[in-house]
Amino acid sequence: MLNSPGNRHLRDETTHFGSPSRGLPAAHFRRPRQESPRLPNTSLSENSYFDETDLSAYFSHLNVNDRIFDNPVYHFPLVENGFFSHPCQEAEPINQDSSILNLLHSHNFDGLRSNGNELSSVPRNQWMSSLSLKRNQWLQDSFDCSSLRDLRGNIVALAKDQYGCRHLQRTMSSLPKEEIDMIFVEVIDRVCELMIDPFGNYVVQKLVELCSEEQRTRILLMLTNDDFQLVRICLNTHGIRAVLKLLENLTNPQQISLVIAALRPGAVALTKDTNGHYVIQYCVKHFSHEDTKYLLNEVADNCYGIATDKSGCCVLQHCVEYSKGAQRERLVAEIIANALLLAEDCYGNYVVQHLLALRVPQITASLLRQLEGHYVSFSCNKYGSNVVERCLLESGEEQSTRIIIELLRSPNVSMLLMHPFGNYVIQSALLVSKGFVHDALRYLIRINSPMMRSNIYGKKVLAWFQKRRLPYI
Repeated sequence: MLNSPGNRHLRDETTHFGSPSRGLPAAHFRRPRQESPRLPNTSLSENSYFDETDLSAYFSHLNVNDRIFDNPVYHFPLVENGFFSHPCQEAEPINQDSSILNLLHSHNFDGLRSNGNELSSVPRNQWMSSLSLKRNQWLQDSFDCSSLRDLRGNIVALAKDQYGCRHLQRTMSSLPKEEIDMIFVEVIDRVCELMIDPFGNYVVQKLVELCSEEQRTRILLMLTNDDFQLVRICLNTHGIRAVLKLLENLTNPQQISLVIAALRPGAVALTKDTNGHYVIQYCVKHFSHEDTKYLLNEVADNCYGIATDKSGCCVLQHCVEYSKGAQRERLVAEIIANALLLAEDCYGNYVVQHLLALRVPQITASLLRQLEGHYVSFSCNKYGSNVVERCLLESGEEQSTRIIIELLRSPNVSMLLMHPFGNYVIQSALLVSKGFVHDALRYLIRINSPMMRSNIYGKKVLAWFQKRRLPYI
């Protein structure tokens, strides 16, 4: 297995999830300037200044009117001493048609005063920093002061906002069913879009936990309405999280059947994907044998390609471990049939070792027969040597004895004593061998010990005796 502690070539594979930065550089707002007598220069240096075009561009980026302020009951925050005041304080109402720039002209800012249609010069870097710093806190305070009904029509926009999604998650747990239904109605038609959104996926996860069984079925129908829609979401870093949460909350066979039918055409692609393989493993582990047999058949049909993939080899081991009956027998048979190729593959060797680790006598015997006659060549291979060691350690005394005899009869057996990988096979053979086979190994080491003392890998074999305080002569 990938996590086997005895594997010398263990690879530490981890997956990191992250969210892209939501901030935009100042260069994003730099546009060609209009002629203005208030501008000291036209360069975009640190001392350049905002004009009306710049402020319009900046506030259009904030998308204020596109968020919670579509409702006329919300007021644009007053500006006192150069900073936004609390949004719940009394202020002039704002509607869709109001211009942010006109509102700015109607108030005095610290360092910025309206004078007709012209704005006094203000350093660009000073305003960019102050507006950006206060925007996040202002939005957060706005959400804290609002009720969910006031946000009607803006749920999707809020779900896709860093602070809006947090507000929704906090409030949804304590909402009555009527307001959960209101959120569901707004979200359902865009649930696929939200599931792959860096922030929206968290709202979908929360909604899946709280909605009714019928509503979860409607979500599944939206996900499975188009071919490969669910598969594409599973391949997404954010989408896989929402899908797994949905799978955890499935409550009836109809829902499970919808999921399996939608995943089956893309099963091979999912097993080989760093995100998608999680959904296959979840289904195999938590759903019934009858539900997963179609997925397992797809995996068995593509056994070699999946076994030689970094993510696929993990999925295949998982399938072998949790499958039963005819599907498991077919998976095992396919792995054994490809064992000679898999044993020397950087990922496939883990699948072969997993079969041995099961310690099922029939499986072990079949696999050893398939590998017979290739133990010497495998011992000289970086990955195959791990398989030979596992064969020695996991098989019975009679089977391990046959493997060691095959090694001793090879004309190249002396080479294994000083081989970068073969020396580990010899050490494992010394550990499990008994009687005349063990004596034969010690004799081989004794007659080659002069050369082994001057070889870095030969010294490792001699150190095996020293650790156990055993003479090799």
